[in-house]
Amino acid sequence: MLGVLVLRLRVERGGHYSMFPGKLLHGAIFRCIAAYDDVLAGELHAGRVKPFTVGMLRRVGKSFGAVPQARELNEPHYAAGEKLLLRLTALAEDVLFALLHIPCGTQFTVGKLIFTVEEVLANGQEDTGCVEVEELIAAALSMEEVTQFRISFRSPTVFRVDDADYAVPRPGLMFASLAGKWTWQSLPFAVDKSYVRGIAAKLTPLEWRGAGLWVRQSAQKTVLGFMGDFTFRMDRLSAEEREIILLLAQFAPFCGTGRLTAQGFGETQIEFS
Repeated sequence: MLGVLVLRLRVERGGHYSMFPGKLLHGAIFRCIAAYDDVLAGELHAGRVKPFTVGMLRRVGKSFGAVPQARELNEPHYAAGEKLLLRLTALAEDVLFALLHIPCGTQFTVGKLIFTVEEVLANGQEDTGCVEVEELIAAALSMEEVTQFRISFRSPTVFRVDDADYAVPRPGLMFASLAGKWTWQSLPFAVDKSYVRGIAAKLTPLEWRGAGLWVRQSAQKTVLGFMGDFTFRMDRLSAEEREIILLLAQFAPFCGTGRLTAQGFGETQIEFS
């Protein structure tokens, strides 16, 4: 089972960060998992692939849209009493249960700031919910009327190309990344990355908007990421190729796109038309 959850948070001790807080949020969520199941947390820590993602902190009522300024991204400030949202996803049932069982009232420290969990949303509010993998597969097989889709990167997205970070989200990179995540999670059937890369190259780009941003991961390291969206048409794909692209596109909001998705990168949303 796959799940998207959102934590409603209240800032108890405010302040600002001097870097993108993705790694700190990753550590805080790991501690929440360990409080529920220490053995599971140990297994996750030892594993190369993390079956969950962590999004960016967002202010309640703030809509998605404009790409943030570099300072807003790398030095965010949150005041005591402010209400925030933190999006999480789970790609394994045991991780999903652990996140669903984060108790309301839990306080966790993220750097110098302290947050209280007021509510765990998984009931459709804020685009949350749970789904069986088989439902995604069935949906991909029944979307005959869909001709195009928009893929939106709501947090910085970065790929790895020849041992270097790469921020331009070419279709081949996007969908090869999704195919790899599908296979890594041992889902019902393997999806070959090279084959998917070739299919994605046949997508017709219609429009895009967005920008590259330097993300400060630490005092010594910055990573160039992309935030924005792309719209593609599937007019040159066969029926089988469309089904594969539609399946991976539906998977994207759960697994994220690109690298470092458990540290605030690669949050992805999809709209079909």
